[in-house]
Amino acid sequence: MTSRFYYLLLPILAVLLLLAGCIYDFAPSGPVRDIDTWLLGKWSTQDKAGHQFNAVVTRDSVDHYRVEFQQQGGETLVFNGWISRVDDFSILVLRSMNEGPTFGKFALYHYELLSKGPPPNPGDIGANRIRLSELQLDESTRSLESYKLRAAIRKALKDGSLLVPHNVVADLKSQKVEIPGSIVWSKTGSVTFNGETF
Repeated sequence: MTSRFYYLLLPILAVLLLLAGCIYDFAPSGPVRDIDTWLLGKWSTQDKAGHQFNAVVTRDSVDHYRVEFQQQGGETLVFNGWISRVDDFSILVLRSMNEGPTFGKFALYHYELLSKGPPPNPGDIGANRIRLSELQLDESTRSLESYKLRAAIRKALKDGSLLVPHNVVADLKSQKVEIPGSIVWSKTGSVTFNGETF
């Protein structure tokens, strides 16, 4: 690997590791519903070292998002996103659109709206924070085709191992210890799409 390629790859890996440690060859499914407008907007978070990360989530189509991530002062990385579902469990799927080894790979998250208020009106910011949690699947699931990946997710849902329990997250956060794969993003602004502001 040339040093130039390595330095081009670093920002992509930093964002993917910040979001989740795991990427998948396949998504559980294509979009199963329209986008959730709660996710639209400008978002920000920090890693343990205090590095600032920003995201802009806009509507790409009725059922797809365009997601742009940027580490402060770094290159912008672009993802195509949608909501997938296994039974009644919704999954935010992000597909990397960046050149390099992550191109076309998928990251899978559960998202939870924190400080949820009334639905956003034009000009409002909406939910103040979201928690993105990495699905807790083992390494053997990374290359499973969609049907088998859904079966693995269904099994983990049934035995309660798919997500880190919320009370554990809260207990550890009160001790200033973060659980990998669970990241809180704060909303910093709204976005406008076709004349509507979210």
